[in-house]
Amino acid sequence: MSQSGLSGVTLGVLADQVGMSKSGLFAHFRSKEEVQIGLLQHMAEFATARVVAPAMKVEEGLPRLKALVANWFGWTRRAGLPGGCPVAAGLFEFDDIPGPVRNKILAMESEWRGLLTGLVRQAVDRGQLRRDLDVDQFVWELCGIYLGHHASYRFLHSADADRRAQAAFQALLERALLEPVSGKKNTKRKAVKRTH
Repeated sequence: MSQSGLSGVTLGVLADQVGMSKSGLFAHFRSKEEVQIGLLQHMAEFATARVVAPAMKVEEGLPRLKALVANWFGWTRRAGLPGGCPVAAGLFEFDDIPGPVRNKILAMESEWRGLLTGLVRQAVDRGQLRRDLDVDQFVWELCGIYLGHHASYRFLHSADADRRAQAAFQALLERALLEPVSGKKNTKRKAVKRTH
């Protein structure tokens, strides 16, 4: 699935991989779509054990968010998936193909973004990130960094994909840690008024 994409996984290919007959495998999966959904569910469990579970042991708030992102960027290479993340690829493979497989990918991506949103809000609530932070925008940009990393590493074979993704995440964090520019300007104006 990592190398061939979801569309490349057929009952025949899967039967060869697991050493079963097609008819035996068909008894478990009634359609190619059921195979794809089953593989996506297995991939979610596989990824959770390597990306999410270790981060959940870290202190809540910003430390946990940083740990999750560190585990997330480049996780497929460390997990031995040479073709990259099947869900990231599936976002494009099934973007305009309605049906249960697209619905499964949509649900997985929505759940993932919900997890990221919750972690960012925890960091805001703990005073580790700006109180006026647009959390949805932060998560949107963070997911964009991941997809940019995926394209750079998988398609462009960029040797600096990891470094650039980390630099982009650090820049995103720095903006989230700083006071708003408008607040700083207002403070300066008030200080000027007092001196006159």
